[in-house]
Formats: sequence, C-alpha cells, structure tokens
Amino acid sequence: MTAMNEPAVACAEGGGHRVDFIGASKNGVGAVRWRSSRTAEPSFPVRHARDGLTKGMLAVAQAVHSCGIAWAVLLLQCHPAPSSPASALAEAGSNTTTGVPDAPIADWCAPGFEPLPGGACFAASQGSVQPLIVYLHGRYAREVTSDEKDRQRRLAVRANSRGFAVIAFRGRLGGCAAPELADWFCWPTSERAPEDAASSVQRWAQSLAIARQRVGSRGRFLLGFSNGGYFAGLLVARGLLEFDAVVVAHGGPIEPVRALKGKPPLLLLSADDDVAQTDMIRFDGLLAREQWAHDAYARAGGHGLTDEDIDAALTFFVRAKERLPLNPPLPLHRAVLHFHDAATTSRSAEPPAGTAQEIESSDASVTRSGDDSGVNESGSAL
Repeated sequence: MTAMNEPAVACAEGGGHRVDFIGASKNGVGAVRWRSSRTAEPSFPVRHARDGLTKGMLAVAQAVHSCGIAWAVLLLQCHPAPSSPASALAEAGSNTTTGVPDAPIADWCAPGFEPLPGGACFAASQGSVQPLIVYLHGRYAREVTSDEKDRQRRLAVRANSRGFAVIAFRGRLGGCAAPELADWFCWPTSERAPEDAASSVQRWAQSLAIARQRVGSRGRFLLGFSNGGYFAGLLVARGLLEFDAVVVAHGGPIEPVRALKGKPPLLLLSADDDVAQTDMIRFDGLLAREQWAHDAYARAGGHGLTDEDIDAALTFFVRAKERLPLNPPLPLHRAVLHFHDAATTSRSAEPPAGTAQEIESSDASVTRSGDDSGVNESGSAL
C-alpha cells in the first residue's frame, strides 16, 4: 500500500474545483484535499442542482470517475452541511440554464408552503413521489394578501392530501393593464402578453428544477385562477411550458387560441353569478373550433376559487388520460349563458389582449377590496 504521506494520485478537476488525491491507490485507502481554485467545468455530465450533490461531493465524484479508485476515505475541506432544506437549496446558486438573474427568496408564501430559490413557494407531503401542480393566482393588491394566502393554503392542503405537490408563482407588481391597479400583482394579458409570458417562464426555471427534483416525478399540471386563468391559457396556447393537463378557473381566453405546440387536455370552470362566465363560454367555443380536447363545467355562486373548484381540478388531473368529455362527469353542471349586471355581480380578471377597455363595473370596488375574488359595488363580499 502506498504510504499516506506520499502522493499517489493528483489528477482530477471537477465541479469547478481542483481535487488532489493523497496516498490513494486502486486497493488502498486515502484522503482527498479539495482546493477552491477555479478550473474548467467537469468533463462528465454531473450537475449539482439536479442530483443534490454539494460542490465538494462533485469534485470527489469527478476524481473517482477520472482516476478509477475503488474507494477512499474522503476528507473534504469544503462547505459545511447546510443546516436546513432552504439553505441546501440555496447552494444551487444562480440560474445558469437561462442566464436570467435569480429572483429573491419568496417572502409571500402561505402557511404550509416553503420558499424556493428563484422566487416560488412550494408545498409537498412527505415521502412519496408526487406530481407537481403549478398554481397561478388571480390579481391582488400588494397590501391585501390574506385572501390569496388563504387560496394557496386551501389548495396545498387538498392537493397534498391527494398526492400532489404545489408550486406557486407570483405575477409582476404593476403588471395589470389598468393604471389604477399599479400596486397590484398581475399576470400579463395585454398586447405584450406573449413576450412578457416568455420572460416569466424563464424566471421560473430554477424553482421548477428544484421542485421537480424534490417531488421525484415528471408529471406536471397547471391551475390558473382568474387573471392567472387567462395567463394559463396563453402559456399552453403558445407552448411556453409543457403540462399533462390544465385547468382554467374563472378566467377566459387570450386570442388567438391556436396551439403552437401540443394540446394538453383542458378543463374550464366558471360560476353562474360571475361576469367572467361569458368569457369562459366563449373560451369553450374557441377550443371546440380548434378541436382541442377539453371539458367545461359551472357551479352556483360568484367569482372565487372555492374548495369545490379545487376538488374538481384535482379530480381532472387524476383523470387526465381519460377521453373527454369525462364519463362519468364531474359533480357540477354545464355552463349556460347568463345576463350579468356588472354593477351587481362579481368582477372577472383582466379582459383578454386586444380588448379596447376593461369591463366597466367594479374597478373602484375591487380596488377597495384589494382582491379579485368577488365583490359587489359596495365593496362587500358576495
């Protein structure tokens, strides 16, 4: 056996750091010194953000690969083990895949969620492989977040109980088309929506990669509510992300509704007393014209993401591979065109791109409420 004070191997550069093996042989025991001097990228495809290895472990993996050492006692002079899952994820560093600067750690997560690097909030149950639901919120004011956090919380509880994980993203502050909503978080639905949508998806890349690693599943679904429902339809029509199934709840279409890539199955959910139901019925017709497999249901009541909506969405995700329309159907009814007096019914999300003006009704009352979940002219909840 080679003496431990005599370098037998000094050969590997991995993980962006040089590794020196000291006193190691094919059948021997040795030690590894890890130096922090920067070198070239590893010559074999190992990525720490994908397989959970720290930088020091990457260096060792490269060294073992390059030198053919059967085993070694590895003494690493590297970063100490992270003290929490959040700090472990932070080790993943910047988003090198897209070149987009990382978003700050989210400080807006609902109870039951944890912040992820890249600016998302994540909720999963323990232990099992879980398909991932991407959740896009309705618009809401910066100073009034309680209703949105409640929607996130209820979604996470119900989704986790049925074996799904949830990742929630947040729209851009001031992203609404209406100037009076400059202090609201919104998803883009204006004439610039496709460009803004592509930028949003780029910013999600780091969080999505971490979440997919955590859940151990390639299954991915999309749930968009209200303003987030319009945006969800845009994402799938433009093919900006791939999903196994999509639910649009109380939103509407951004035209043209033409799939540039695949056509994942869609579910449309509306409410009888919601002015957005008109847009949802129109969305139904546009999807039928495109021969896009989908189903559509409505419930009683007004604008909002109810537990009934969440349960319908989760059931649709579970049954995503079934022929549409679903048989047996969901426990809801089919949407019927209603006359909606905008002064007395709930408010939809922003109209689709190309609309000359927003629906005249409740911008003032919605602004007083600070949330897009349904208010009447006096500002009281429906």
